[in-house]
Amino acid sequence: MSKRHFPKVRAAHFSAGLFVLILIGLLATGCIGDVDTPNNTLAPEGEVAEKQRDLFMLAMWPALVVMILVEGGIVFMMLRWRRRSNDEMPKQTHGNTPLEIGWTIIPTIIIIVFVGIPMIPVLFELGRDPKPDAYPVTVTGFQWAWQFDHPEVEGPDGQPVVEIGELHIPAGREIAITLESLDVNHSFGVPRLAGTRDAIKGNTNVMWLKADHPGSFSGQCRELCGIGHAEMKLTVIAQSEEDFDAWSREMAAGTKSVPDSTSEDTVAADSGE
Repeated sequence: MSKRHFPKVRAAHFSAGLFVLILIGLLATGCIGDVDTPNNTLAPEGEVAEKQRDLFMLAMWPALVVMILVEGGIVFMMLRWRRRSNDEMPKQTHGNTPLEIGWTIIPTIIIIVFVGIPMIPVLFELGRDPKPDAYPVTVTGFQWAWQFDHPEVEGPDGQPVVEIGELHIPAGREIAITLESLDVNHSFGVPRLAGTRDAIKGNTNVMWLKADHPGSFSGQCRELCGIGHAEMKLTVIAQSEEDFDAWSREMAAGTKSVPDSTSEDTVAADSGE
């Protein structure tokens, strides 16, 4: 039986590979950028967005630890047991049943106990229907804008107040969102307040969100819905109870004041990434 010859791992090749990995890591750190950007999901300003960020972190950190351990073990074995010039062919093995059972069951138990169980109540909380006392808003997507109907605020004509592209809500109060579409599929999302939910023609979806404090928050359609998709932006303006009541009275009277964009509570609502 002829001996097999494996390519040698040269120190220069290993160093080059290590340099490339370090370079990729350095480039990746440049993607972090400024955390105070309008569409940064890791800088939540609402209860739903905060819970979603926590779920992401809960899944990411164990995965990162596992990746480091696995990759570190691979690199260690490559260096420790690499083939030398005079080495004979090592004994060939075809599996280790106890070891394979162990590294399947143990990680599964760790994931269930430390990741799965803590996630379950949060997922149920995020996926529940809005509370009965939540402020209702009907959100309708169409090519290419968002329409917001306020059933609890009547205009001069006695019909619910309608906004296009701009949604006023009371800060600190749960908002019940009913999602609809007039044409193709759209996806409603305000990253710093809540995740996305699809608006599908013929179906009605619901979600809830809450702004922690007064401010202005940007959002955008997250579903490619046609040539005007990039312009399908929205702004959620969360107001104090006093300011929201004043806005409601203005809408009932058929007037509208320009919000003070210099307020210290205002979060930049530019939908640029």
